[in-house]
Amino acid sequence: MITVPTLRLTAAALMLSCSAYPALALSADEQATTQGAVPSAEDADAEQGNRSNIVVTGVRATATPQAQQAAIYGNYVQIVDAQQIAASGASNFAELAQFLIKGANIGYSPDEGEYTIRLDGGGDRDTLVVLDGVPLYDRGPALEEIWGTTTIDPHMIDHVEVFRGGNSLFFGSNGGIGVVSIRTKRPDGTNKVELGASYGSFNSRELWGNARMALDGEGGAHSVMVYGSSQNTDGPRIFNPADFVDNVRLAGGVQKYPLNRNNVGVKYLFKPTDDTEVRLNAQYTQIEFSDAFPDNETYSPNRVRYPIIDGSILHKWSDALTSQLDLYWSNPKLNNTETFAEICRVRTGCFDTQNGRAIAFGTATGRSIAYPNKGFGADSKVSGFKELGANFRNTINFPEVGEAVAGVQVVSYRNDSDPVFPINSDWNTTTGVYLDLRPRLPFSPSTNISLAGRVDFSKVFDSKFIWKFGVRQPIGDFYIRANGGTSYSLPKTNELFADSPTTVGNPALQPETTKTYNGAFGYQHTSGDLTISAEIGAFRTDITARIQTTSGLTPNTYFNNTALTQIRGITADFNLAIGEQWSLNAGFTKQQARLKGSLLQINETPEYMIQGTLAWNSPDQRWHINLFPRYQGPEFSTGGVGGSLRKNFGNYLVVNGSLGWWAGEDRQHRFQVRLVNILDEKYAERYGFGNQRFSSAFVRGEITTTSPSYFYGYPFEGKPRSVYVSYTTTF
Repeated sequence: MITVPTLRLTAAALMLSCSAYPALALSADEQATTQGAVPSAEDADAEQGNRSNIVVTGVRATATPQAQQAAIYGNYVQIVDAQQIAASGASNFAELAQFLIKGANIGYSPDEGEYTIRLDGGGDRDTLVVLDGVPLYDRGPALEEIWGTTTIDPHMIDHVEVFRGGNSLFFGSNGGIGVVSIRTKRPDGTNKVELGASYGSFNSRELWGNARMALDGEGGAHSVMVYGSSQNTDGPRIFNPADFVDNVRLAGGVQKYPLNRNNVGVKYLFKPTDDTEVRLNAQYTQIEFSDAFPDNETYSPNRVRYPIIDGSILHKWSDALTSQLDLYWSNPKLNNTETFAEICRVRTGCFDTQNGRAIAFGTATGRSIAYPNKGFGADSKVSGFKELGANFRNTINFPEVGEAVAGVQVVSYRNDSDPVFPINSDWNTTTGVYLDLRPRLPFSPSTNISLAGRVDFSKVFDSKFIWKFGVRQPIGDFYIRANGGTSYSLPKTNELFADSPTTVGNPALQPETTKTYNGAFGYQHTSGDLTISAEIGAFRTDITARIQTTSGLTPNTYFNNTALTQIRGITADFNLAIGEQWSLNAGFTKQQARLKGSLLQINETPEYMIQGTLAWNSPDQRWHINLFPRYQGPEFSTGGVGGSLRKNFGNYLVVNGSLGWWAGEDRQHRFQVRLVNILDEKYAERYGFGNQRFSSAFVRGEITTTSPSYFYGYPFEGKPRSVYVSYTTTF
């Protein structure tokens, strides 16, 4: 019998492999996956310290030297550029990742204001997201997570570099399974202004813009950029009203989920010579959203303030030596108001003198009470952390021998929450020293090999050694690549010291460690206007002492799982480009993620994903049709006492699309209609579990914490079919 999931999977495969819909010419460039014409090691040497181009599947995709080198030495590096992002119409980074980053899964809900990016079966703590070198990893302040990726403005992204596999060597801890490096637009010595606006479903409004200016004439040494954006939306429905506990619903818990994000910043470039540049950036982002959960919260507005200051100094001393120093400071803070329903707990009933009505035992009065430190005004206590970082990296070329990358990275952070929280505010500093050796083999000059190691020092763990290797061997139009490495992740501050009615910390937590390997066999060929590439690969990851949370307890806590987490996966990519008009790009990731000895897939890790981009550009490059399908395979969530409740919320197909028209002599006036969830698929971005402690039945004693109905599940609903229109211009 053919099931609905089977039909959906078949539809996804057809769309991705043989659809007559045209594809975006830049989609296939999502491969600096070493599937394109990657520069040789000698070419890379000549470009050290400068941004340069990687030729991939018939187009030129901008990439940093670090991404180039990673691809040359056996890493899977995917490039997603600004034009692809604009074609997708993504309003936040989660939507961008879902449809453009291969192997990516989104933790939590993009429309809720909280989400994380997870690569290749990993979790929140082993996929590191960095913004112009600044890690957006949450250090665990007093209240709850601060979701740094929610502050990213997609309109300011120049391109995204995705490093799949262990990449903690240069980026630091928490990059054990992958790194998503976001590179934003920046001043370049020219004069240019970009402005945009959009409006769409759920009363969604956006304004954005940036202006770059040469202060001493075009091509001069000094230039600046000012930029900003504002996003406001009433938001789609996230929870079904039927899933709310009765008293939470009576107290006003069913509500809209508005989200507002505002960002402003300034950048400066000083480039006295072609061999030297100094960059500075200062930005401030504020995001406000509501996320009252169905089982307990009646009102839950959040405000995140996220200032960042970063800078870099790049100098090419000679053809043999290039140095770069990156510095940053960040100080994210969260105010979180959360209230719960006031309930009549008097068996004979209560009387509401204000409204002159009787209230039955176990029934909500209609009023709400704030959780401790999560009240209004001064009673909403600030939670946050401060972080400082520096990375000094040197690339040394030894003619006819090879090259080496040597450097030191320092990361220091501390709790910056209100003193009311009993959390240590001492600085936690890690200093890492790394060396990457890349010898040239005289007997096989086309073979690129990288052998690297890093030692981290900290008072928390004394010292840790991590290693990384990579190799790439071209064979005509074919190639073989492989890489591997280790990493670790420290317990977050809140995992150690949290103290709330629902969660308490565990000071005895130990760091978790990650070891990963991946390899692939690929093909790339260009003939005239036709470019085709394909790759089949596999990855293997083991995570020891994985930090997890308990389930079904009051309160829950954190623990190191003594069972080894084993992640085994395969990947497949196919890319086809015909000139600048037609393109097709498809990716498949299958991942088995289990605890050793278990047959159950770990939570919120889809068993497989199929995604792609298809588009057509008119010969005059004025009309553009884009299609973005994604099929998510089985994905599970577990809750209740001892994991007694388990739900598969996967098996769904979501298709987005856009139609663009570029007007003006230089095609500078760009109009776009974006369609989200064209098939109006009913699906869940996430599946949560709650309990009935605020229900009338529990208060009256009709059920207890051991009753089968005490714990229950509810979906975080995906965005229904919706439409957005936008206009962008440059001058």
